[in-house]
Amino acid sequence: MGKTKWSKQIAGFLMRAAAIAGLAFGPVLLGSLVNPAQAQTTSGALKVTSFPSGAHVSVDGVDSGKVTPMTISLAVGDHTVVVSISNSGWNPDTRTVTIVSGNNDLSVTLLPILTTGPIGPPGPKGDTGPAGPQGPKGDNGTNGTNGTRPDPPCFDNTNRYVDCGNGTVTDTVTGLIWLKQANCLANATYSAANQAAAGLKAGDCSLTDRSSPGDWRLPTKDEWSATIARAVALGCTIGTGTAPSLTNDAGTACLSVGPSSFAGVASVGGWWSSAAIETDPNSVWVADLGFGFVFGNGFVKGFTLLVWPVRGGPR
Repeated sequence: MGKTKWSKQIAGFLMRAAAIAGLAFGPVLLGSLVNPAQAQTTSGALKVTSFPSGAHVSVDGVDSGKVTPMTISLAVGDHTVVVSISNSGWNPDTRTVTIVSGNNDLSVTLLPILTTGPIGPPGPKGDTGPAGPQGPKGDNGTNGTNGTRPDPPCFDNTNRYVDCGNGTVTDTVTGLIWLKQANCLANATYSAANQAAAGLKAGDCSLTDRSSPGDWRLPTKDEWSATIARAVALGCTIGTGTAPSLTNDAGTACLSVGPSSFAGVASVGGWWSSAAIETDPNSVWVADLGFGFVFGNGFVKGFTLLVWPVRGGPR
C-alpha cells in the first residue's frame, strides 16, 4: 500500500509538471508503450500512380488531399481506392486494394469518356421496278484520250507539311496528301464516310488538283498513328490545352502554336480510319486528336464520326 500511494503521488507530480511545461503527457506515455514492430505490422504504405497523372485519390470514401503520383499510409486489410480527375473527360477508376505490411503499389490507367448519340432507325426499302427491254446496240465510240492524273505531292526544304496551293497539303514524313479543309465533308457512318472519300474530286472542297473519284480514301490505322506520333511526343493534347494532336507546318511544335496549312481541324471527336478490327469487324480503329490516341474499342460502324480523306502514300 505504501508503494502504491507513492507511485500515485509521483505520477500526479509528473502530470502537473508536464501541464505547466505545455507538454501533452498522455501521448508521451502512450508512445513509450507502443511496440514499433507491432505498429509496422498493422499498416502499410500504398503508392498510387496513374495515366494521366495529377488524379485525385480517395480511400474508403475520404479524399486523401493528394494527387498522383502519391503515397499514403493505410491500415492492413482491404480498402476501396478511387482515382479520378474531375470534369476532365476521364472515367474514374475504383479498385479494392488489399494492404499488407510494407510497400504496396497501385498503377491505374484512366479511360476516356465516350459520348455518342443513338443510331437512328433505317428507312423503308423502296419497291424494285420492273426491268426494261434491252435496247439496240449503239455505234462504236471514238477513241478516248489519256485520262488525267492527280497532282503529285509537293515539297520544300523546310517544312513537314507543305501547302501545295491546290486544296491539298503534303506530309513529307508519311508521304500522304491530305485534304487542306479538314472539315469539308460532313460527319458520317463508316460506310458513308468511305463512299464520301472515294467520291471526292477536283471542284469539291476547293480542290484544283485534277483528282478524280477513286483517288481519295480514308487513312489507315497505321497512317493515323504515324501522323500524330510526333505531336503526342510534344504533348499536343487536350490535357495540356494544345490539342489537336498534330504539329505545325515545321513539325517542331503543336498545330495550335502555328503556322499551319490545315483548316477546320477539330480538337474533339473521333476521326474514322479505313481499318476495321480483325477480332471485331463491326468495330473500327478511330483517331482522337484531342487525347492523341488511335482507339480500337467501342466504335461501331454505325456511329457518326468525322471524315478527313487522304490520297497517295509511301511508294
